[in-house]
Amino acid sequence: MKWRASFRHLLLVLQLALLPAVTQGKEMMLSEEGQMVELPCTASKKKNMVFSWKYSDGTKILSNQASPWQTFCTPAQSWLKSRIECKKNLWDQGYFPLIIKNLEMKDSGNYICEVENKKEEVQLMVFRSGFGVGSWVLGGKEKLTLILGEPSDSNPSVQWNGSWDKSKTGVVQAKCPLCSRDPEEGGRLPWEHVGVERQERLKRFSPIPPPAFQEDSTTIYKKDGEQVKFSFPLTFKDKDLTGELKWQAEGASSPKTWITFSLNNKKVSTSYIQKRLQMSEALPLSFTLPQALPQYAGFGNLTLDLAEGKLHQKVSLVVMRAIFLTQLQNNLTCEVLGPISPKMSLSLQIENQTTKVLKQQKLVQVSNPEEGRWLCLLSDEGKVLLESKVEVLPKMFQSKVLLAIGLGGGIGLLLFTGLGIFCCVRHQRRRVSEPPQMSQIKRLLSEKKTCQCPSKK
Repeated sequence: MKWRASFRHLLLVLQLALLPAVTQGKEMMLSEEGQMVELPCTASKKKNMVFSWKYSDGTKILSNQASPWQTFCTPAQSWLKSRIECKKNLWDQGYFPLIIKNLEMKDSGNYICEVENKKEEVQLMVFRSGFGVGSWVLGGKEKLTLILGEPSDSNPSVQWNGSWDKSKTGVVQAKCPLCSRDPEEGGRLPWEHVGVERQERLKRFSPIPPPAFQEDSTTIYKKDGEQVKFSFPLTFKDKDLTGELKWQAEGASSPKTWITFSLNNKKVSTSYIQKRLQMSEALPLSFTLPQALPQYAGFGNLTLDLAEGKLHQKVSLVVMRAIFLTQLQNNLTCEVLGPISPKMSLSLQIENQTTKVLKQQKLVQVSNPEEGRWLCLLSDEGKVLLESKVEVLPKMFQSKVLLAIGLGGGIGLLLFTGLGIFCCVRHQRRRVSEPPQMSQIKRLLSEKKTCQCPSKK
C-alpha cells in the first residue's frame, strides 16, 4: 500500500524530446491551462524599435506604434485580444515579450515575433493535468490523465515519477499518443507507470494530489464499553459528495447499512443513521459509537461517491472483554472479537509477573486463577495493542461476597413478601369494617345510579 500513499505526492515530468528537424530555430514554452505565460522576443540591439507578434499563418496578434511623444502597444483582432499584455518598460532593453493570461488549450501553437527584419518563432504548448472523470479508481490502478494541446508538427514524450521504493522505479517513457488533433482537447495520456527523473530538458509540474483518503485502511482496538470514534480525513475539502458506511459484524453473513450521508458546502447531513451511531456535521468525516460492544466487532466499508469517481476505505473494530466468573466455574476468560492478524497473540498473566502466561489466538481461559490483578494483552510481535485488567479477589473474600449477596437477596425477598401480605390483610379488614349503607352507596355510584330521597312536607 506504500505506492498509494506516495501517489499523493506525484511529480509529473514532461520531457520535450522534439525532433531536431522540427525544433531547430524555435523557442519552446510549456505552461498550464489557466496560468500566464511570457513568450520571449529579443533584438540584437538594446533599444526600442518596431516589432509585431503574429500567428504562424501570418495573422497579426499585437504590434507597437511610435509617435513623437510615446510608443503604443496595439492588440489586433483575435481571440487573444482580451488576454494579452505588453511590457513597455523592457522595450528600451531590446526585449519585446508577448504576455498571455488565463491560458486556454487552444492557445497552443506557433507564434512569430518580427523585429529587425528577422523572425523568431516560439512554440507554445498548453497542458491540462489531473484525475479526470473515470480516470482513476482507488484500490485498483490509478490513472493520471495529461491533456496536451500542441502543434501538429511536434512529437514530445512524457514521463512522471514519484517517491516510490527504488526497487520499483525505472525509466518509463512513451511517445505522446494524441487521440485527437482538436486544439480544444489535444490528446489524452492515461498513465499507469513509474518513471525516474532525468536531468536533460525537463519541465516540472506541481504535485497533483488526487481526491483520496489521507490514511490507508485502519483497525481500531477498544475494550468492551469504551467509546469508539471512526475518523476519515480527506485530501480535499471543497468537493460535494454522497457516502455510505456498511458494517459487517463478526459472524454475520452480509453487511448492513449503518449510515448514509451527503457533504455539501463542507457541511455533512445524514439521510439514514443507525440509532446508536453519531456523525459529526463538520469535516473531517467522523462517526462515534458510544460503546464498543461485542456485537459491533467486525469491519466496515466507507464508500464516497464524487463527480470524479468513487473512493473506498476499509475500517475494522476489535473489541476485547475480560470476565471473571466466580459462580460454579470460577474461570477467568479473556477474548477478542473482530478481525485480527494471525501474527497477533492474546495472553493472560498476573500483573508484574511473566512466569504464568497463556497465549492463544482469540480466547484465553484460566481455571481457578490466583488472586491478584490479571492482565489480558493483545500483542502484535511484542507490541501491545490492547490491554484490559481484571481483579481476582481472594477465595475467602469471594465466599463472603457471595454469602452477603445471597443473604441480601433472601432478606429482600422476605421483606417484599411480608409487605405484600400486610397490604392484602389491611385491605380486607377495611372492606369488612364498612357498614352496609356505604357498600350500597359505592355500588350505586359505580353503576352511575342515584337514589331519590323522600321530600319533606
